[in-house]
Amino acid sequence: MTSPNDPLAIIDSILAGNFTTADLASLRQSLTPSSSQNVVQLGKYNVNIGQGQGDIHIGDKIYQGTDADTIKTIIQAVLEEFALPRRGADKSLQKWKYLHTFKGHLGAINALAISLNGQTLVSGSNDKTLKLWDLRTLQLLYSSPPSQSAITSLAISTDGKTIIAGSQGGTLRTWNLPTRELAGNPTKLHKGAINCVAINPNCQTVVTCGSDRTLKVIDLFTKNIIHNLSAGKTPIKAISISPDKQTLVTASEAGTIKTWNLTTGKLIYSLAQAHESSINTVTFIANSLTFITGSSNKTIKIWTINSAKKIELLHTLDRGKTPVKCLVIYPDGRTLISGSEGGVIKFWDLETQELLHTLLEVHLSSINCLAISSDSQNFVTGSEGGNIKVWRRYS
Repeated sequence: MTSPNDPLAIIDSILAGNFTTADLASLRQSLTPSSSQNVVQLGKYNVNIGQGQGDIHIGDKIYQGTDADTIKTIIQAVLEEFALPRRGADKSLQKWKYLHTFKGHLGAINALAISLNGQTLVSGSNDKTLKLWDLRTLQLLYSSPPSQSAITSLAISTDGKTIIAGSQGGTLRTWNLPTRELAGNPTKLHKGAINCVAINPNCQTVVTCGSDRTLKVIDLFTKNIIHNLSAGKTPIKAISISPDKQTLVTASEAGTIKTWNLTTGKLIYSLAQAHESSINTVTFIANSLTFITGSSNKTIKIWTINSAKKIELLHTLDRGKTPVKCLVIYPDGRTLISGSEGGVIKFWDLETQELLHTLLEVHLSSINCLAISSDSQNFVTGSEGGNIKVWRRYS
């Protein structure tokens, strides 16, 4: 039995799976005084222990029951700390911990990106601003003057020099990341919102997709249009450029996936009903022609572009309870993180397709976007409620 006078030590034992019923009783006793209710500060939460048997209040939520699973869930929610199990080829135990919440935005967070050096986070919001945050000091570095409409999408060039941001009004703006200065005037590209943007890894061209059902490839520096393409009958919701810089994957509101030749602008292949409803996110695995999609039908699918240049389904991951809004892949290509409309984060082993860990109620609103640093030491979540949470790996 752990020391009865050290509730945090008991919590550690519970999280490690090494505890006794006496530990659980001692934990409840240490948190519950003789009065009818007590407020205890653990981490960043006030935990209210009521007189009723098994009642624990965390914020405005009430948990009941003192069995090991319930206590484990409660304590994990309190500490926001977890470890991914050793599975697949990666045998290193990964430990993550909640670090900080950025609260500078006044509207939903629509897009996030982390600079290649892992030091700067860029966020775009419905409050019409773009902000830069220092992931080392956790301070706000820059806030843009409000644009005329919400920032709906953004990207950072792989050379770390340029930020592009698309807006609800169909304009594209460019910033110099090192100087934090606007580069030129906004460029009107679409008649409706720019749903997604991507910078080619060659740092020469940009792809934008709009609610006007058009797809454009433009020069990053001159903003001249290289290709102006019809996206189909429904708007494109997500795009990703292959690591070899040759192929663009687009995913639509109707659940259709298409591949395009970025050099010629020609359509290569189209797969209708890849998902039963809107595809909200798509991302390539590093150094491969394998990509992953997440949909409003609550599924995640893994695809590859085969030797015949057709799109081939490899795996379908377990269906969740709410639509999948965003995906991000570890730089080593082994682990997938998904974010849902229900505020849930899931970690997946891409080699075995196993679910490694689930974080419940990371946000109390939809998780709209995710980002992970190139060294896999920080990942960031952005919510419909306007908050940005930072998590840090410490193993």
